[in-house]
Amino acid sequence: MRVNRRYALSLLAGSAAAAGLAACGSKKAQPHETQTTTATPTPSATPSWSNVKNSGGGQLSLLSSLFTDQNSQQRYANDVLIGFFGGSAYSFTTDYTTPERLLDTIYTGLVGADLSDLVMPGVGWVESLQRRNVLREIPEDVLDDLQLDDRLLTGCRYQGSLRAVPYVKDLSLVAYRADLFTAAGIADPPATLDEVRAMAKQLTTPDVQGFDPFGGSGLVSTWITLLGAYGGTLFTDDGKPRFDQGQGTQALDFIIGLVKDGSTDPSKIPASGASQLFVAKKAAMTLLGTGMWDSLGAAGLADMAHLGLIPMPPSQQGKDPCMLQSGTLLAVSNQSSHPEVAFEFCHYALGKDPLQAVLGVQPGVPARSDVVSGSALQNNRILTTALTNVQYATITLGGSPAWLDLVPVIESELMAAITGRQSSETSISNLARVVTDSIAHN
Repeated sequence: MRVNRRYALSLLAGSAAAAGLAACGSKKAQPHETQTTTATPTPSATPSWSNVKNSGGGQLSLLSSLFTDQNSQQRYANDVLIGFFGGSAYSFTTDYTTPERLLDTIYTGLVGADLSDLVMPGVGWVESLQRRNVLREIPEDVLDDLQLDDRLLTGCRYQGSLRAVPYVKDLSLVAYRADLFTAAGIADPPATLDEVRAMAKQLTTPDVQGFDPFGGSGLVSTWITLLGAYGGTLFTDDGKPRFDQGQGTQALDFIIGLVKDGSTDPSKIPASGASQLFVAKKAAMTLLGTGMWDSLGAAGLADMAHLGLIPMPPSQQGKDPCMLQSGTLLAVSNQSSHPEVAFEFCHYALGKDPLQAVLGVQPGVPARSDVVSGSALQNNRILTTALTNVQYATITLGGSPAWLDLVPVIESELMAAITGRQSSETSISNLARVVTDSIAHN
């Protein structure tokens, strides 16, 4: 079993520095448009959570899988946590786990009545977590002066109430090798999915795949983004499957078509830990998120002569392209002993300086427009291009209480069709059955 790291951050009253970070065992468990912002409301009264950390005392905890190594965990403590808890009578512990174990750790903490005060669930998790009443409602006035973009609040509410705030979100773009396009005489990037497929076939060589749907953001993200490009969504407004109404099959058939054309080859998916095909200069196009920027730079692919970035083209001319929203949210658990302090932390964490600090540790897309300009974040072209096209971020992970039951089986069902073991219709039907069964039994 992989042991999680816990860093205990002891902050004494009147002191602006941490007494230290101590490692110990884990808990028992485990087109283009500039970004717009919402108008800033005027609060009618001082919020109940405002400056509450400066009175009273106690201990709070945070559960996260966002930071995967000791260096990033310590930087988060130094650059974000100390700025909030320093000078207060509250102490703070952070429990880190892996993305694969995060859900089990949340549920085990819930059953054991020791779930952390603050948790960082994935985008799309809110509806599923509320089946077990995991998340506390966050006052709307936490958002009042933060100038957040409403389009990046998608997935943060449950039945109209705020249950999470957007923290380190991501938007996926189609990355293409501009130098290979130029060498092939292709003047413009694809404007439709038909052009994506035609260009992928044209650019395929024995050493380069035309379009890699398996690397980058991954097969599941590629399929969901294509679903949006065909005009579909994962779920209906009441959480029932909608991907089985034709567009889900079209999206899967598009990937199967790439295989039939020879534009991609599932047998050449790199082993775990190996460089992705696009980064290794073995793919002409793929879907990428902001976290890949440093890898592209290290491979010499970050400049405009080598790298082009566009939202996923639509299925037809005249339709809008599509970007997928994913990433990490910040939420307050229903078991928090100090919810008002936790609310205040959510507000603080989305402040300009703390948010710049966390994005310096873990690249992502901020939900406020003033964070990128003048910071090192503006050098990340995936991030800036995504924000320029945020109007097209119309499809998101989740949208149903059944989402977390569906996640573990999506990739295997897609691969069964891609490798010819069953039809695409059967794969989509099987996925829809998982959703309906999940809803029926909960």
